[in-house]
Amino acid sequence: MLGEHGRAESLGDSAPASAIVGGRFLRSENGKRTVTRRPDGGLDHVMTLAHTASFASILSAEEARALDLPGTRLTWRFLKDDGRSDWTLVLVDDRDAVVWVHRKGHFPDGYRPTEPDPAAAGPVEEREFSEAWMDEGLGMEGVYCVTLIHNITPDEALLRFGAPEDAIFTATWPELLERANFEEADVEDHVVAAFPLGPHTLLVEDNGWHGVRRPDLSAGTFAVSSYCSVNADTAFVVSRDGVVLASLDELEPSSAEGADPGVLTEALAEMGIDDPEAFDEDEDNFLDDLELLCRLTGVSPTVADVTRPTRVAIIVGG
Repeated sequence: MLGEHGRAESLGDSAPASAIVGGRFLRSENGKRTVTRRPDGGLDHVMTLAHTASFASILSAEEARALDLPGTRLTWRFLKDDGRSDWTLVLVDDRDAVVWVHRKGHFPDGYRPTEPDPAAAGPVEEREFSEAWMDEGLGMEGVYCVTLIHNITPDEALLRFGAPEDAIFTATWPELLERANFEEADVEDHVVAAFPLGPHTLLVEDNGWHGVRRPDLSAGTFAVSSYCSVNADTAFVVSRDGVVLASLDELEPSSAEGADPGVLTEALAEMGIDDPEAFDEDEDNFLDDLELLCRLTGVSPTVADVTRPTRVAIIVGG
């Protein structure tokens, strides 16, 4: 059976199950996995490995019909199953959350059409400041490099960071780290996730520090980066349209440098730091850089924001 114009047609690596008809088929990015429709309405999933060896699995017509759900797409995810990780055929919803896994025989978390997310990022004034998104959501307590960029999509943020288009995929943060380990990413590689926060994007690096060195990430917009190493070395940078407005040396408020250090004044005052020099001299005080990031950007992430599947990349030799 052929598609329009009498020839086979690839739908790419992601499409609704109902779109796989006639000669239209699903093909993974590396071309080693395909899903095609059989005459009886079922689906064939074929994996070609080691150039010649092929393995096929079949979904009956009834099983295939169960995948025709509004807002869903068939694709592949790098998942762990029975102690090992591999590419697996899955169904995802309109937020890229996995709602069905091939060979599981059921919908692990059920399927519910998604409603507007009450945890979506909003103005900081309406939300409580919390670092749970860093500590509990990402598991990066005390060691991190994060950059929040205004009015930019996750894909565009990753492209600006240096990710080739074909290196961008969808995964949760733990899945990204597991895949990076599986692919033996080293210190020269960048392992980075881009989480959507309303119209903005939060870039999170694994064992990285490049965000605070990349004011170009703010081209045409506004960005704030914060870094803390395992040795408690810190950096904090505010930039707009590619220009550093303010940078803090070891997060000491009185040492701000840049084109417009005063950009920090209001946010610091909101945190009770009216006199930065006096604040620095008090050894019992410290600057909460993540709260400062949230106040400057007007966005406060939540655990839910950073635990759902998102756009990620492993940039080799970045």
